[in-house]
Amino acid sequence: MILRLLPLLALLLATPAAADPLEGSWALKAGGAVIFRFDLSKDQGGKWHGSWAKPTSFASDGDNFSKLKGPPKKVPSMTALETPDGIEVSFDDPRPGAIPDIFDFKPIDSDAVEMTYVGTKLAPYTLERVKSDTALGPWEADAAYSRNPPPDAPDAAPPAPVLPSTFKLKPSAPTGR
Repeated sequence: MILRLLPLLALLLATPAAADPLEGSWALKAGGAVIFRFDLSKDQGGKWHGSWAKPTSFASDGDNFSKLKGPPKKVPSMTALETPDGIEVSFDDPRPGAIPDIFDFKPIDSDAVEMTYVGTKLAPYTLERVKSDTALGPWEADAAYSRNPPPDAPDAAPPAPVLPSTFKLKPSAPTGR
């Protein structure tokens, strides 16, 4: 009996534990282009880490993105903390006087996460799972990319509801990020 169970035990020990549903690469897409990619992972000690692939510079009001310029840069997270429903990841904003960019990630399903830009009135973003080497773009020099396409656009989805917040949205201006 024990000899029959040994192969099963070996198989169970060789099979890695199920990965956290938030681990992986997630893309924010707008107007058919990848604007940002977030890569989230846990180390062997269970600590979360993240990176944010984004344009070298861009302008945005949170819903619309323009003046996107490359090459893309990858920014490592400052901190990543577990929350009751997901993880909160913060990234340094090197502009003088700026506060860190903080994003809250919650799983939707195996191929999508909800990402909230903490401290803003922006509706949550839906990010889709992508490969870790997914490139940003393609961007056209003078194009604007919207996560809320006009209602008459082909395949336009209804805009996401705006959730109440006690925080004020930063003014729309080139970020130089």
